[in-house]
Amino acid sequence: MADGTDGAGAGYGFGSNTFFGTVGMGVNRFDGLTGKQVGVNTLFGTQIPLPERLPIAVCPVGQFDLAFGPNIDIPNLEQISFRTHTFTGGGRIGWVTGDPENFNVVPTAGFSIVRTGMYASYSVLSISETVWDSYSVFHMGAGLRFNHSRMAVTPGLSFPMVDGADPTFNVTFSSSF
Repeated sequence: MADGTDGAGAGYGFGSNTFFGTVGMGVNRFDGLTGKQVGVNTLFGTQIPLPERLPIAVCPVGQFDLAFGPNIDIPNLEQISFRTHTFTGGGRIGWVTGDPENFNVVPTAGFSIVRTGMYASYSVLSISETVWDSYSVFHMGAGLRFNHSRMAVTPGLSFPMVDGADPTFNVTFSSSF
């Protein structure tokens, strides 16, 4: 997140060794604006099959985010509506430690390329425009897996590699089927 913003969200993950995904929702607040941004996101991926003797997992991932707002009202003059859509592609590597039958920790790291479009619509001028930006993100986290690796809690950090952006913290709760 950039300076002057804060937010919170929640997500739920699901999957198997073949396919996994998460869905989530969040709210962001921007200093100086009364409106908020509400967003929904999805992440999906797969685990590349490797020999069982290797304690690593290699996973290509994709993500799509859609956010609405904030909408800005200028009294007696203008209403400006914003929408953001983000496409992300990358990968993660996880190192399996401990006993998968009881409790284990899976440190993860990854890298993604991000393409974000900010759409603005101006009511009085009947103008709409989309501005695009691209950047990369470094991810790290640790999956805490229990119940025969069927349940996990994964805290993580994402570091956008762009000027003015702060790291973001997230926690995902997941189960496998």
